[in-house]
Amino acid sequence: MTKKILFNATPTEKRAALLENDKVAELVVERPDSYRLVGNIYRGKVMSILPGIQAAFIDIGLGKCAFLHAADVDPSLLLEEDEIMERFASRRGGSKRIKVPKIPIERVLEKGQEVLVQVVKEPIGTKGAKVTTQISLAGHFLVLVPDTDFIGVSKKSSDSAGRSRLKKLISQIKPRGVGFIVRTIGLKVSETEFVNEIHMLLDAWRKTQKEALTGTGIKLVHRELGITTSVIRDLFSEDVTEVYADQEEDYRDILDYVKMLSPDLVKRVFHYRDKVPLFDKFNIEKDLDRLLKRKVWLKSGGYILIDRTEALVAVDVNTGRNVGKNKSSLEETIYKTNMDAAVEICRQLRLRDIGGLIVVDFIDMKSIENRRKVENAMRKMLNADPSATDCTMLSKFCLMEITRKRVRPELQEFFTDVCISCGGLGWIFSPETVTARIDRDLRRTHKKPSTVTVMVHSAVAEYLRDNDCTIKSMLEREHRCKLTIIEDEEYDQDEFSFKEIPGGIGGDC
Repeated sequence: MTKKILFNATPTEKRAALLENDKVAELVVERPDSYRLVGNIYRGKVMSILPGIQAAFIDIGLGKCAFLHAADVDPSLLLEEDEIMERFASRRGGSKRIKVPKIPIERVLEKGQEVLVQVVKEPIGTKGAKVTTQISLAGHFLVLVPDTDFIGVSKKSSDSAGRSRLKKLISQIKPRGVGFIVRTIGLKVSETEFVNEIHMLLDAWRKTQKEALTGTGIKLVHRELGITTSVIRDLFSEDVTEVYADQEEDYRDILDYVKMLSPDLVKRVFHYRDKVPLFDKFNIEKDLDRLLKRKVWLKSGGYILIDRTEALVAVDVNTGRNVGKNKSSLEETIYKTNMDAAVEICRQLRLRDIGGLIVVDFIDMKSIENRRKVENAMRKMLNADPSATDCTMLSKFCLMEITRKRVRPELQEFFTDVCISCGGLGWIFSPETVTARIDRDLRRTHKKPSTVTVMVHSAVAEYLRDNDCTIKSMLEREHRCKLTIIEDEEYDQDEFSFKEIPGGIGGDC
């Protein structure tokens, strides 16, 4: 699989796209008024504590208080002093973890207290940011975990011998009092690269500590890397063959970062200078234009529908134009459509950055073998997703439940506003329905003037005047008054009001 990273920047927006086999797999967007917060470290102030849900609200200067759950508080703060260390008891030749009693959060934090917290989840919708007191600093190959000697290795490595080797190596080159976790991208790098990054992370942590101890009150003490450097940190690896940036400043930032960590990769970084826009050059702008479409077509001729509700995202798979050659090939047609859908669904989850609970309704398959193949394909592709994912087996109705870690708003939320007409429903009242509502409103008014002027959207006005004003005439006979229809384009299709009737603004509105 060939991978490329593209950086496009304008005064109004910065975009970074990861291409896999020349198709967009991930898109990261940042605007001047909406910088990402995940990874930022703040000195915050405890504003309230809720013992009932074992949580606290922390003011970190963002307007809306951040949410801190007891599970995200440093364990050393929530454990009795004599039981901070985890104890193990040997039983029958094995070992069993003993549960350590925790102290309620209200006995650890108090209102008005200053506390150092890190954002782990962006504000989404009406919810504020989610924070933790378990601070960490992410690098390209390693994650620094202060105030501990813990050494871990990415769970995506199944090589036990390799994991042991890496743990031993890190323990030899790291200083005391700090822990490190080897990221997936660092499973095959040299000792020199680890040493370089350890020094860089320690320097960043010392600066953060110094800033946190300076002065009092709410403040930002560490800002996460900008979009350009953070994408390089998280996505640039040996698998990436080319990196393009169309702005000189971004190009220099990338070079400086790569030179510090992996000088050998510098030759893969290019400054894009062509007149043709970068994303147009790689033919991906059209893909991004379809990013928010409800319907996504598959190569087989089938399609998937993606719908969001408050609780979950529903994905429906359909055969569409893929009708097969004959009746005997029906099962094969359905299987191929489901396999195509599995690939596209996993791609769309990453591309749209969809998180939370996702329910996929595959087309029902009779063959147990085909069902297992679709399940295995989904698991394989979800395991390749950088975000934490999990999925169930296909149910007897061919439904699959998926969970995907959500740390920021989906791109749909980033790019769009809720429709003021439908309030996010996706539907508005038809002209016929609005006419019925006008009828009901007139019935509620016992003393009507001889002429009633009704203000409506043009679509409703057209319906009322259609077929020689049949509907309008019927309303006039029914209510014994003359109706004057005035179009007002400032009205939404399901809005209306009466001029001569006090307070007569669409009774059902």
